[in-house]
Amino acid sequence: MPRPPVANPHVQVLRPSVFTQLAARFPHLPSPPIPLHLGDTYRQPHESALLHRAVDRLPANGYQYAHPNGYMPLRQALADRCGRDGLPGVTADDVVVTVGGTGAIAAIWHMWLQPGDEVLLLSPYWPLVRGIIESHGGVPVEVPFYDRLRQGETPAAILRPHLTDRTVALYVTSPNNPCGTVLTPEESADLAKFCVDSDLWVMADEAYYHYVYADAVHTWMATLPGMKERTASVFTASKSYALAGLRIGFVVGHGAWLETLRLSCTHHVYQVPLVGQLAVLGAIEGADPWVSETRELYQQAAATVASRLDAKFRPAQGGGYVFIDLTDDLQGQSAIDWLLELLEQGVCLSPGNVFGQDFSNWARVCYTAVPPEQLHLALDKLNGALARLRAR
Repeated sequence: MPRPPVANPHVQVLRPSVFTQLAARFPHLPSPPIPLHLGDTYRQPHESALLHRAVDRLPANGYQYAHPNGYMPLRQALADRCGRDGLPGVTADDVVVTVGGTGAIAAIWHMWLQPGDEVLLLSPYWPLVRGIIESHGGVPVEVPFYDRLRQGETPAAILRPHLTDRTVALYVTSPNNPCGTVLTPEESADLAKFCVDSDLWVMADEAYYHYVYADAVHTWMATLPGMKERTASVFTASKSYALAGLRIGFVVGHGAWLETLRLSCTHHVYQVPLVGQLAVLGAIEGADPWVSETRELYQQAAATVASRLDAKFRPAQGGGYVFIDLTDDLQGQSAIDWLLELLEQGVCLSPGNVFGQDFSNWARVCYTAVPPEQLHLALDKLNGALARLRAR
C-alpha cells in the first residue's frame, strides 16, 4: 500500500478553514445569519469589469494558452496604475499575475523560504499566511504588533526581541486585516529601517491600499530607503475591484528573485485564466470612479460601526474590518461557544484565534460584507447579544 497522502508533515500542521466550526452549524439554523464573517463586499463590480465584456475582448487566440507571467496589457496597466497611486518606477516586467493574492503569497514563500527559516508575522494577521509559511517548511514567529504600536512602542522595539539568526523575512499588511490599522509614515519608515538593518525580505500585503480613510496615509514599503529590492508587494482584484471569484492577484517586485517567482508560478498553475485577466484589465481602465465611490461607502460603514458597536475595539483607519476584544465580556466562556450562540441570534463573526495565537477571545467584524441596512440590523443584533452576555 502507498503511504497515506497526509504523511507530509508540512500538510499535517495546516489548520482547517477559518469558518469550519461555524459553517457546520449553518444547515441547522432557521434562517441564514448576517454574514459579517466573510472578508468580501456587497458591492457589484463596475460594468467595465463584467465577464461578458471580458469575453468580448478575447483575442482570436483567446482559448489557447496565454503567457504564464500574465497578459501583457494587464501587466502594463497595473504598472501604470502603481505609478499613479504612488509606487513609481514599476514596469510591466516587474509584474507577475497570480491566482489571487493567496497565490501570490504562496509563490513568494515558496521562493524565499528554506526549511527552518523564520518569518516574523506581525499579528493579528491574515489567517492563511501562517499555514502557507508552514507548508513551505518555514517557521512563523508571531509578534503581537498593531495594538502595541497604538500604545506608543516603535516597530523596531517591538520586533527586535524576536529576531534570531534564522529570521529571513517579515509579513506586514497595512491597512491591516483584521484590525483596520494603517501604519503611519513614521512607523513605516522605522519598520523599513529595521528590515534593512536586519537584512530581511519583506512581504507587503497591499490588498486594501485603495481603502484608506480619514486622515490615515498609506505608505508603500517598497518606496522607503533600501526597500525596493527586498520588498514583494502583493495586490488583489478581490479587494480592489470586488472580483474575488475571478481569483486574480499580482506580485510587484524588483531584482533577480522575480525570475524565481515566475518559475514557482509556472510550475504551480502555469497560467491564470485569460478571461479573468481581461475583466480585471477592464476594472483598472474604467473603475476609478467606482473605487472612489466604494471608498466613501466603506468609510461610512466604518463610521457606523465606530459609533454604534458597543464593544471594545479600535476604529478602522482602512480596509474592511474591526477586531473586537471580548475578554471582559466572556467572563471565562469560550469565545467559539459564544460565536456559535451568536449564530442562533442571526449574526456570524470570524473567530479571533485564526488571526494569531494571542486572540482567542477576539472576533473580527467585516463591515463591507453587507449593505448599510443589513449592517445596521446586524449591529443591533450584535449589541443585544453582547448585552445578554454581560448580564449573565
